Amino acid sequence: MRFAGSDFYMHAQKAKNIARLIALTVVVFSLSLQSGLAQNQKNLEVDSVQVRFALKNAPLREALQKLITQSGLQIVYNDALVNGLLVSCECKNVSVRQALDSLLADTPLSYQRLKNGQVVIIKKQPDKKVDLSGTVRDAYSGETLPYANISVLGRNHGTASNSNGYFVLVNVPAGACTLRVRYIGYETLNLPLQVGVDAPTLDIALNSQALEGQEVLVTADNNQSVEVTDEPAEIRLSPRQISAMPSIGEVDIFRSLQMLPGISGVSDGSSGLYIRGGTPEQNLILFDGMTIYHVDHFFGFVSAFNTEAVKDVRVFKGGFPASFGGRTSGVVELTGKSGSFDRFNARGSVNLLSGSAVVQVPVAGRGSWLLSFRRSYTDLIKSGLYTDIYQTITGQNRSAPSSSIRASLQNSFAGNPSFTPRTETITPDFFYFDLNSKFSYALSAEDVLALSFYQASDNLDQTQSISNVQAGMPGNDRFNDRLVVADQTEWGNIGGSAKWSRSWGERLYTNLLGAYTKYESVSTQGIAAELSDPNAVRQNYSSSENNRISDFTLRFDTEWQASRNHRFEFGSWFANTNVQVGFFANDSVSILSRDKRATQAAFYFQDKWQVLAPLEMTVGLRSTNYSLTATNYLEPRAALRLSLGKNLWLKGAWGQYYQFITRVVNEDVLQGNRDFWLLADQQLDPGYAEHSIAGLTYETGDYLFDVEAYSKDLDGVAEFSPRFQLAPQDRQTPLFFLGSGTARGIELFAQKKKGALNGWASYTLAKVENRFAAYNNGDAFPADQDRRHEVKLFGGYQFGKWRLAATWVYATGTPYTAPEAQYAIGLLDGSSRSFIHVGDKNSQRLPDYHRLDVSLTRTFASRNLSWEAGLSIFNLYNRANVWYREYFMQASPAIVRDVTTLGFTPTLTLSVGLR
Repeated sequence: MRFAGSDFYMHAQKAKNIARLIALTVVVFSLSLQSGLAQNQKNLEVDSVQVRFALKNAPLREALQKLITQSGLQIVYNDALVNGLLVSCECKNVSVRQALDSLLADTPLSYQRLKNGQVVIIKKQPDKKVDLSGTVRDAYSGETLPYANISVLGRNHGTASNSNGYFVLVNVPAGACTLRVRYIGYETLNLPLQVGVDAPTLDIALNSQALEGQEVLVTADNNQSVEVTDEPAEIRLSPRQISAMPSIGEVDIFRSLQMLPGISGVSDGSSGLYIRGGTPEQNLILFDGMTIYHVDHFFGFVSAFNTEAVKDVRVFKGGFPASFGGRTSGVVELTGKSGSFDRFNARGSVNLLSGSAVVQVPVAGRGSWLLSFRRSYTDLIKSGLYTDIYQTITGQNRSAPSSSIRASLQNSFAGNPSFTPRTETITPDFFYFDLNSKFSYALSAEDVLALSFYQASDNLDQTQSISNVQAGMPGNDRFNDRLVVADQTEWGNIGGSAKWSRSWGERLYTNLLGAYTKYESVSTQGIAAELSDPNAVRQNYSSSENNRISDFTLRFDTEWQASRNHRFEFGSWFANTNVQVGFFANDSVSILSRDKRATQAAFYFQDKWQVLAPLEMTVGLRSTNYSLTATNYLEPRAALRLSLGKNLWLKGAWGQYYQFITRVVNEDVLQGNRDFWLLADQQLDPGYAEHSIAGLTYETGDYLFDVEAYSKDLDGVAEFSPRFQLAPQDRQTPLFFLGSGTARGIELFAQKKKGALNGWASYTLAKVENRFAAYNNGDAFPADQDRRHEVKLFGGYQFGKWRLAATWVYATGTPYTAPEAQYAIGLLDGSSRSFIHVGDKNSQRLPDYHRLDVSLTRTFASRNLSWEAGLSIFNLYNRANVWYREYFMQASPAIVRDVTTLGFTPTLTLSVGLR
């Protein structure tokens, strides 16, 4: 019994020991698991826990204590290391890692995370420098994003991506850092990195939505559509962000640019850009490297670029770098969308003027093809909006009724009883279209090929047949003849470009581009009589005007980041341009005929030099040899940027610029202006401008304030006019006039960049004067585009899926020349000739201009489709703004009529696309 009890006792003890061992194992495993979880949690907290504080010249010890208090982390340091160190830092909802990077950036200290979760402050080890390169892309489509801003937080280290989205940061210290990537219209991305000696090439994706599952921090919503860069006179526009802005008919890139300071449209009937006193032809317009000579549809009411086909818009209002040349005012560089490399997409839209569609097709995972087409249906359906615009263009929005004109005509021709005025209604046949096609393919990891095609065209046919008229010689009482009045006009651009881009290592990048552009404007008018009397004398008449430009351009551009402080850009630009102008009457009489061909061979070099930590300078030189004058033109350029504090910098630019092709305005004070392009030669001097710019910018995360003053001295300003004759008996020969000019101004700009409510306000004070020996006794007079004061306001408010936007514009009236009297002078052969006496050049001004536009858009989404519907109202309070004044001098007294622009004009738009 005792033995059995002893066995039982021994077995019971073993069971207890096993139970104790199992319990101990569970406890150890639990403690180990908790320790691991705690460790992972500590590591996670370094990146996820956010802190907020601001210090200026405060002890580092105090800053670290604030960090410990707010984060709850164990931060260990030796007093001897931090003693005497002062720091300045503003941390606004950033991670602990980012706060430490910023606090220790300008100190000899660094930090290290231990396995137990502690953060230890240590001395910095000697930095190992590496080059950090990569490409910035759209997270949804995979398209590269040009001119994105890339910087290392806490360090004076930053750059911008090139036209293909590629960037390189030279000599970045190895170790932990945070890369900040910003691009207009996208969310700012703060990307933590552990930079090693063999740093891989980065592929950075930006998205307007937070990216799940990645170790990133996405900042607050960014509804910014316009960005004033830290470079002098440079502005960038996001086409994807302007869809909610009020518009006429449809979203318009160039009309959106007209809402910026220093850029004016002068009138509602022009989408051309008058930049800082310059005229539209003085701007270099580039679309995927193609030079575009005509930038609008529908006589200026719609720009010739479909927003759905444009990825990025960069504008230089002056002082542009040496890589651009051939113009004296500004540069507008448009980059076309290339499409998605990995997904098919399609989108279509319709409004009261036109319909458009865009398709994106991936090609073998390494390329894409994008096709965009837009066409008006105004030749098929004439909407109320089309009728309003056409009546404005043709001057039917006049202040005086037609009955008074007819009465004046009857009084003027009272001696001719056969004259009976009557009104004829013209129903024009008009349409416009544009086409974009772009193929992009990655030949290798270093090589990219892009092929782009663009075509835009307008077609207007105002031909009409008028019956029951007397078409023969006077004296015939029969009014059963017929007149056929022909009036047809076509104009537009067509072009293509091929671009090969290659990365030769991390620091060297080249582009080779070939582009061809053709612009053509052809207009024919004529009157043909169908007479009932075969013996009657016919009086048929016809005239034609044509202007053709063909331009072939070959460019080679190189970007070399030689060191952290020097970025070199150099290259060559060859252009062969042919310009034809012909004005003919009755197919035989030549009024003006020119056919010129010229070559330009340009070479440029510039160095962007970080002189000191706060000072950056850009110096460059462009040299152009022009064949028609057999002269070499040197164009030095310089720019600077000086940091005056964390958010404040001073900027300035200076440069000389030449222009070898110009659009000449034919002044006719009674019938408006006609224009045509000509090449400079020995008689028509090249245009010249000297730019001087100085500005100051203050920018925070939410707000931007910018002021810039500019001065431009112009030479070679050309005008074409038949109104000045040496003597009444001289035949009417059109004359060219050459003069000079000046443009001075100051621009103020304030912008709220983020939040549900955002927008901007701007004010421009400017003065533009020209001087011609033939006008005003050689005294200076206001240029046609002179607007002394301009105020522009834009505001947008996002509430849910709705967005409300409004713009308001005020400008002083533009100058014009008024005729004062008409008189006749008898000639020796017994005939007489009528002459118009005009007042001083541009001595009168139109009334001040102002209008308010509003829009409301709503987005919808289903499983596979995304929708956007919008209502836009142009000129909400129906202001009768005067476009121009016309004079009828045959009447006594003379009749003056104000031709007004569009009044209250609503527009509806609808857009649908694949998700």
